[in-house]
This record gives sequence, C-alpha cells and structure tokens, in this order.
Amino acid sequence: MTPDQFLTFAQVLPEPMLILTSTGEILAVNQAATKLFSKTSKALVGQHLSEFITDSPEKVTDYLKACAQCRQMMLGAFTIHQSAGEGIVCRSQGAVIQPRSHHSPAIILLRLEKREKNEFVVLNQKIHALSKEIQQRQRIQGELAQANEILKHTLLKLQNALEAVQTEKMSGLGQLVAGIAHEINNPISFIHGNLSYASEYYDYLLKLIDLYQQEYPHPSRVIQESIAALELDFIKEDIKKLLCSMQMGSRRIAEIVKSLRNFSRLDEATFKLVDIHEGLEATLMILQSRLNPNADHCGIEVIKEYDELPLVYCSPGQLNQVFMNILNNAIDALEEAEKLRSLAAGHSPSLESTQNHHSRIWIRTEKLSDRFVTIRIKDNGNGIPSQIHHQIFNPFFTTKPIGQGTGLGLSISYQIIDGHNGRINMISDPAWGTEFSIELPIVEESDLEY
Repeated sequence: MTPDQFLTFAQVLPEPMLILTSTGEILAVNQAATKLFSKTSKALVGQHLSEFITDSPEKVTDYLKACAQCRQMMLGAFTIHQSAGEGIVCRSQGAVIQPRSHHSPAIILLRLEKREKNEFVVLNQKIHALSKEIQQRQRIQGELAQANEILKHTLLKLQNALEAVQTEKMSGLGQLVAGIAHEINNPISFIHGNLSYASEYYDYLLKLIDLYQQEYPHPSRVIQESIAALELDFIKEDIKKLLCSMQMGSRRIAEIVKSLRNFSRLDEATFKLVDIHEGLEATLMILQSRLNPNADHCGIEVIKEYDELPLVYCSPGQLNQVFMNILNNAIDALEEAEKLRSLAAGHSPSLESTQNHHSRIWIRTEKLSDRFVTIRIKDNGNGIPSQIHHQIFNPFFTTKPIGQGTGLGLSISYQIIDGHNGRINMISDPAWGTEFSIELPIVEESDLEY
C-alpha cells in the first residue's frame, strides 16, 4: 500500500490511522490522526512515532519491530504527548503489510483508539505480562534448539560408534573365518592328498588277491570260511565306493575352505581386481545352513543368472559384507513370510503350504555398459511397505523386532557402495517381493596406479 492509496482509503475513517515503517517513521496519516496529535500532516510525515509518545522511545521501536518480525500486529498501548494538558491514552491495533520484495522493509498500518487512563494501566499490565511470556517462550525455544543440537551431535557420535562396532564385528568374523579355514586346510589337504595313494594301494592289493585266487584255485577250508565270513566280494566292491566317497568329501571340504578364505579376503590388498561371482559364491557358502530346510522354513531355492563380467576393482572383503547383509535380509524376509502363511493356514510349515509358494532368491549379474556392472538380489517375500522405502538406508532404521536387528546393515552397505563410486537402490512391492540392485564402475587395468 502506497501513502496515496492509504490516504484515499483512510481519510473517510473516523479512527486515527497512520502508515509507518518497521522503524517507526511516519509515511502518511489521515485527518483523524492530525486532530489526535494536534499536528498538521506535513509536521507528522517524516517524523518518528516515538517523538510523540510520552513512554520510552525504545518501547515503541521494539513494539513495531516485534510486530514486523511476527508479521502481525500485537495489541499495544501508549500515551500520546500533547503540548497542553495530559497525554492521551491510546490502544493500538492494525496490520503488517508484507512487501513484494524480500529486500524491502515491512509497512505497518496503525489504528489508534482513545482509552481511559485506568484502562490503559490494566492494558499495559496485560501487555507487560504477555511480553514476559513471549520472552520466556523465546528463551525456552532457544534452550530446546540448543538441546536439539546437542542431541544431534550425540546421535551422530553414537551412529559412528555403532558403525565402528559393526565394522569391527565383520572384521572379527573375517579373522575367525580365516583362522578356521587355515586350521582346516592343512589336515584336509593331507587327507585329500593321501586318498589317491590309498586308492592306488587298494588296487594293488586287489590284483594280488586275484593273482592268489588264480594260482591257488582250491584254497583250504579255513581260508574258504574266512572269505565267506568277511564277504570278500562285497568288500572288494564297497571299499572302492568308500574311497570315492571320501575323495568327494575331502574335495568338498577343500572347496568350502577355499570359499571361507575367499570370503574373509584378509590376505589380499584392500582394493584389487576381483571376480564378483567368487564373492557371491563364498557368501552363499557361508549362508548355506540358513538356505537349507530347518525348523523356520522349508528351504530356500537360490536361482543364479550370472552374466560374463569383467574383473571389478573393489575391496572384496567390503563387497562380501554388502552381499552378506542383503542376503541375510532376504532370508529373514522369506522366513517371516513363510511364518505368516503358516499362521494364516493354521498349521506349521509343511510341503502342502509351500507347494503354491516356493521361497526363492534370484541373483542376477549383468554388464550394463562399458562403464558399469550390476548385481541384482531379489526375494519373493512380502515386500517392504511403500511408506518406509525412503528410510531403508537410514542408520538405525529397521523393520525387525527389537533385539533382532541394529538397523546398520543397509546403512553400512550404502556407505561401502558409495565409497566404491557405485550406486545401490531398492524396489519393493508386496505382490512380488524386494529387489536390491548394486551398480559398480568398471575400472580398466591400464587406469590403475601401482
């Protein structure tokens, strides 16, 4: 509102009205205001309101600034000085007019109303009490803001501490796995290496027995009875099968040991070119007991769709930690989904309850372009509610019951992938489950610094 617009509007009003800046400078007045102040319009415009008030000037200035800051007029009261006679007690009301530009000061439209002196005293007391209450609230707000800032710093410290603990736990797990793998590797290598000699020696002994049978086709009665008691023909066939089974078993143990060492990766450089599939297989080997049928579920089928991928420059131990977190969450989700289906059906997990809904995890790898490879891990559980999708990677956020999850697994996974200049995303729907996709950059060997 311009002064001219104000005068056009206010001249017809019987109440004294002024238009002011937030600092108290008078920009325009109506005719009723000139009578109240006993001053001409020319004498008032350009002056400060505090010059005509018997109360302290600071009080008027603070009052106008407070109205401008809160963008609304608060009830006020003051006494207007006159050259003759007592001052006139007035109550102030009005409106704060916000400028179009943020850089321009607010304009205050002030309406004055004459009041009795005793009423003015009561009003001043109320205003004083209100002012004290406002100051107290502002002080409390300041204290709350300070306490909130302290809580933020405390939460950040706690988050860093828990992340350090989680990382230390994974490091401890890696050391434990590496130690077990080392202890198992020596004896199993000895057994596996000697089984081939045992099988060879057995073949020699069989040839020798066959030669004796050819040279002495009519053994004595004692030998015949011993052959019948020992079931020599059965032993000759079964011991060969036994040795083959032992070789297969020792080979399997050797593969498990290799997977354990691959998972821990403690004897390798922090970042190096690695085969992503080796890390996935090693993680699946560690989690095999959770994938097999048990008391909680009827088994989880893992479907692998591996593409031909180049070696990826990464920290294999950290990447395996990401795979472990995501696969563990997928298994938890499938176990929970099976429990809910069983409760709905009114019985415990059985073949009948799983025929219509097999628990599955899909692991797909793909070379997206010359710059990125992607790893997708999907389960067909009950999915994640859409309203919490944006919180999945937040520290301490978990959908698991208290005591069953720290809420740090996916947060740490996000940080690890981000530290690899990659991306991790999640999509989920109750109709088909949840899928995490990890994109990692392909680094050419010629670009690496040795």
